[in-house]
Amino acid sequence: MSLDLARQYSGLFRRRGARRFFRFAHDVVQSGKVRELTSFVIWEMLHQLRWYPQSRYIRFTGSSPISLDRQAPGSPGFDAEVAANFEGRGLVARRCANNWKLLTTNDRNEICGCLYPDDHNLYRSADGGASVELVRWFPEKIKAVFISSRGTIFVCVMGSVYRSQDNGASFLRTLDFASPQSFFRFNNAMTESPGHTLVVGEYGNVWDGDAWRDLAYLYFSADDGQTWEKSNYLIQQGVNKHVHLVKYSRLLDRLLVADGDNYKKLWLSGPLDALDFSNPQFTPVNRLHVQVGGYTSAAESGEKILLGTAYRGGTNFIVTTADGAKYVKRIVPDPYRRSPIDDMVLRRSKHGTEVWANLPFSTANTKSLLMYTADEGETWHRAIEYDSTAHKVWLLNSSDGLPETLYFSVQDLRDNTRVVYQVSDKS
Repeated sequence: MSLDLARQYSGLFRRRGARRFFRFAHDVVQSGKVRELTSFVIWEMLHQLRWYPQSRYIRFTGSSPISLDRQAPGSPGFDAEVAANFEGRGLVARRCANNWKLLTTNDRNEICGCLYPDDHNLYRSADGGASVELVRWFPEKIKAVFISSRGTIFVCVMGSVYRSQDNGASFLRTLDFASPQSFFRFNNAMTESPGHTLVVGEYGNVWDGDAWRDLAYLYFSADDGQTWEKSNYLIQQGVNKHVHLVKYSRLLDRLLVADGDNYKKLWLSGPLDALDFSNPQFTPVNRLHVQVGGYTSAAESGEKILLGTAYRGGTNFIVTTADGAKYVKRIVPDPYRRSPIDDMVLRRSKHGTEVWANLPFSTANTKSLLMYTADEGETWHRAIEYDSTAHKVWLLNSSDGLPETLYFSVQDLRDNTRVVYQVSDKS
């Protein structure tokens, strides 16, 4: 379900009534969400009637998550509980000196990102965050940061992307989106191919009177972001809103693109050595909404690609594939089932690769969850369990370069206290 409808009717599970139900039904029809609601009803029936075998659900290990109920983030007691819980997992969780909002890292212990709440400023650290220096102020809030393999810095704000090829000394606006309210989703909708082609997917929510504005554009650059080609291929295929996901898959040597909002399809390009970036062609993986294709997150670990669905308020799935042809769908169990998997971030550990996933939405009688897997999704460890009406947990860094350190924030929405932790291996 779309973010606006989910927010407006999140209380539907708490406050029932015929008038409210019929208003909900009217808005679903008006926003074109009948197809999605039909899928929700089918999945809900199958779940409630227990027609899904147990093997169709993701499997949690016995590790107990930290519960944020009655917690005070930022207090010494909470810091100690986080440290002790993660130590029991063979990990180290330390409180960060800087209140990062989003960041990218590299293998030289350098950080580039913005801080909370001052997210108009881009900062850089050369010592893993021990100290930071201001790089540049931007006229809009920073929505995403991406650094190409050639070291070019890209900063996305509402409506535009800025580019620096001199390590932040100067920035030029290099790309304007189709709407001043659009951006690309951090860690999810800008990618780079082995041949150094950059690809961006546009994300925007603009209601034009009686329909969503078509903003599902892809942008391609073969010169490290100096110039861009704009593609309306997805719009020509009927995509009516925006792009959730653009990822290059090393395993498939293809681009993965996930659209939103009413159709929610996953698209695969052909092999990149044969792809015409001036006229890209993609093949839809799912033809019908109920076949599952609405993804907001993806990560590639070992010999599997993991995809997280975007069915806010419905039933959500973790989907894996090794070849782009066969997809294994596993349901997120209650009480976390109604939350989309908004983001996935990779972390390189001494034992292999971890995939961290955040499920940030909850309704009455459901919970939100930060979790991770160390075995390509076969089992998952619950790290932090919370109610999204009281707390907000967010993954902060990108997967670019397969970092050894993972960053996440915990925010108490009652008093707006916000703290950031970094997770790494025990030495």
